[in-house]
Amino acid sequence: MHTAHTVAIPSGAPPFKLVSTEGIKPSERREFWEEGAGFLFGTLRVEIQNRILFNANFEHTSISDLVFCRLSAETPHRVFRTEAVARNDNRAFVKAVLQLEGSSIIEQDGRSTALRAGEWSIYDAERPYSVIIPKRSVMSILLVPRDRVVARNFDIGRLILRRLSGRHGLGKVIWSLIGTTFDQRPAIEERSSHEVADIVAQMLRLALLDFPDERLSINSRDALRDRVKQYVAGHLDDPELSIAKLAGIANCTKRYLHMVFESEQISLSSYILKLRLERCREDLLNSALGHKSITDIAYSWGFNNSNHFSRAFKRAFGVSPRDARLDFAPALAEVSGRHLPRVASRVV
Repeated sequence: MHTAHTVAIPSGAPPFKLVSTEGIKPSERREFWEEGAGFLFGTLRVEIQNRILFNANFEHTSISDLVFCRLSAETPHRVFRTEAVARNDNRAFVKAVLQLEGSSIIEQDGRSTALRAGEWSIYDAERPYSVIIPKRSVMSILLVPRDRVVARNFDIGRLILRRLSGRHGLGKVIWSLIGTTFDQRPAIEERSSHEVADIVAQMLRLALLDFPDERLSINSRDALRDRVKQYVAGHLDDPELSIAKLAGIANCTKRYLHMVFESEQISLSSYILKLRLERCREDLLNSALGHKSITDIAYSWGFNNSNHFSRAFKRAFGVSPRDARLDFAPALAEVSGRHLPRVASRVV
């Protein structure tokens, strides 16, 4: 086993976590890589040709519930996840792989695709898969919770391991967005992290919707609903955000907008309220925002009546905002200090 060292992180500077075989004894590198990569991607197995010195590294960071990773491998190898492991290690993520340099071969559910530089694809991290790195390879990887991508009338199975271009259209937009977000992570304020994650997840879904074959299974209502959700996620702090305003922006009637959301388990108004309450709760449990009053937090997420906010918060979470901050924040802080990954940290 390999114990990680942690570099002191200046206040307010989110670290990149680094996993590297550099400095690890050659005979222990495969086991080290399985352990380090397994923490992030789930239990994996690694195959390396005999007598080849394995060299690889990856950096990763998170924004809200998204995980961004940049991986570089100098050595040919194969990484795979077996059926038995997948059954016992539930990873409810969709994984987007962007091939920056070199190539890779990904296999899942009887399908196979070879990615070259400038191409990207997705696969289901919850299912068995295999990734072959035939030579030096650099890739960006984005892990997105399945429920952010999979929705009614969206057959993600048709898109698994489809080779997509990162050079034009929405494919280029998501390619640039993922890379830029990773590079700029240290400059992204925690206050903005939720909106950034929402935008990245929505743009990924829209890029997949833009795939020609998939359009056949998506109607205009689904596309409009995605655009409305994206707008809502980026404007929760607007106290004037309303069905009427959204209908005007979408150039449709309020009645049609309600029809668009009929397939959801929640109305559009309730969806907006739910997101606002979730953001408020996250801020209330954030020790870095302890100096902000409950009213300030509520107003910063678009509420304009503190009594209405308190009633809605208690109805949603079964506890008042004040009690949530007093009772839950210490426990959260204690838990967050446990089970740290055994990887090195650095500041960029």
